[in-house]
Amino acid sequence: MSKVALLLGSLRRPGNGIGIASWLTPVIRQGFNDTKSAVGASHKPPVDVVFLDPTKPPLPLGPIVDGSHVPSDIRDPTQHPNPAVRDFATFVSSCSALVVLTPEYNGSYPGELKNTLDHLYWEWRNKPVAVVTYGGGGGTRCAGLLRSLLGGSLKMRVAERGVVIRLPRSHSGGAERVPTDGRPPDWLEEYRPQVLEAVVELQRLMAEKP
Repeated sequence: MSKVALLLGSLRRPGNGIGIASWLTPVIRQGFNDTKSAVGASHKPPVDVVFLDPTKPPLPLGPIVDGSHVPSDIRDPTQHPNPAVRDFATFVSSCSALVVLTPEYNGSYPGELKNTLDHLYWEWRNKPVAVVTYGGGGGTRCAGLLRSLLGGSLKMRVAERGVVIRLPRSHSGGAERVPTDGRPPDWLEEYRPQVLEAVVELQRLMAEKP
């Protein structure tokens, strides 16, 4: 069974991220395991979608304080000297692809997401990834910067189809939050087709040899 990780880029609680991730995880799983949309149809093995909560192991990692090396020095994920980083590196290496879900903070991605990405190097290389952003404006500026980082410096294979979720004012500036269980709000469900389209492209990237 292939494994795809859904990485949430924000530690903020309470927030909309956990609720969106709770909705997004089964939607992604549906896209991968729907034989009508799957690349290779019935010949493809099932895909497990794992939500990577940034507040739980193998995250958070904390700041990079070990100056004895840089991540690009270590090609074997089991050789990272920090046990937490080693566990995270092993987890990332075991994934066939990733989906990054992140809010836009002040026109960019959260610092904790950048910190998480900066702990590794070779583990990201050639890994297929799709980007899903959210915010009052959808997170378009964040998406552009993040795609540049993932596809440029980290050499990941970024899906052209991303998802930009525009939060209503009740959720971006008001007190309402996307629920973590139960029926998702109708405005969020409207993004399901876009997510499924991004999954199809992610499948193609996973099937291609870099």
